[in-house]
Amino acid sequence: MSIAGANIFEDSASEGVGKTTVNHPDIDTYPGSGPPDHVHIDFDLSHKACLAEIASLFEDIQADLRIITDRGDDRAKGIYQREADTVTNNPANIAKAARDYINLQESGIVDLVNAEVGNPTNLGNTSAANYNAIRNTTNSASVHRGGSAETRQSAAYGGGASTAITGADGLIYYEGSVPLDQIPLADGTGKGNVNYAENINTRKLPIQSELMNILKTAAQSAGVDVIISSAGQVPASEGGVEGRNRMGSNRHDKGYAADCKLFTGTGANKTRLYTSNQEQLGIMLKFAQACRDAGATGIGLGNGYMFDKNIHVDIAWKGQQQGVIAGILSNRYWGGGKSNGTRTGTANAPLYLSQLMTPRDNIA
Repeated sequence: MSIAGANIFEDSASEGVGKTTVNHPDIDTYPGSGPPDHVHIDFDLSHKACLAEIASLFEDIQADLRIITDRGDDRAKGIYQREADTVTNNPANIAKAARDYINLQESGIVDLVNAEVGNPTNLGNTSAANYNAIRNTTNSASVHRGGSAETRQSAAYGGGASTAITGADGLIYYEGSVPLDQIPLADGTGKGNVNYAENINTRKLPIQSELMNILKTAAQSAGVDVIISSAGQVPASEGGVEGRNRMGSNRHDKGYAADCKLFTGTGANKTRLYTSNQEQLGIMLKFAQACRDAGATGIGLGNGYMFDKNIHVDIAWKGQQQGVIAGILSNRYWGGGKSNGTRTGTANAPLYLSQLMTPRDNIA
């Protein structure tokens, strides 16, 4: 309530009816005027008081609208609770809450809280990768014991299950939540070679020629060198034994899938690529996109998948449709893994991969 308005109404003998009485004793009148002492109603003063009160209320409404807008249509979405909601819903409490909120905005605290709400830190994940990804407001990078060069963080706020990424829009995302259009695709400086690793354990069968051609096409397109670290395996139905000549996913049966390491550069400057490295992620995504365009029906990477350093590419769905292998699920992408305390699966795929490989499922 306006203090000025309140005083005028309190002095009025006709408070609350929109008029104010004014007393003119003789000393305030011109000589000879009559009657020399009189009392009259001054509507102008009354109108001033009303307008002052309306102006004060509009100021309260304007500040309160900021609160309502922030909360949207669901009070549970708010980052705080107004005092007026729990004490007394009156102009004084509403104005106080509005002032408090504006102070939070101006101090930058609201931005910090919104950053954490948007990219919640998973404190239940005790992996080194996650705790190294918890960001801060100092000028120093996170140095949690167990962190590596690949997971080193710059100073900022908010965190996530993997390395934070600054999108093309300037906003900070953790790796699992950054949209595809916020990651500029980039070219590597490798020669585009594709080779098998020298010592492959368990999955030693060669991959299908169609899959090899997909990898070669993508390697040339993205400017990377590819090392196949896990290739084909013997199906369980044909004598495959877990841990001896096969392991895990049957997508690798008869060479319909490959796990790959990607490298950029040459000679002494040759560097392995990690999805947890912002600059390298754009190169890996260009490779993944080229694999998809060349015919890959399944891709796994990112958000902790194979420690953020390998990419799985397969055409297993095609093998199943041809009746060569069996038991292949229809999902086209997946991510997540033990390195960041999550479970490998489609639900934990990073947003950029789900958008790259949409739709979610292959269709028979």
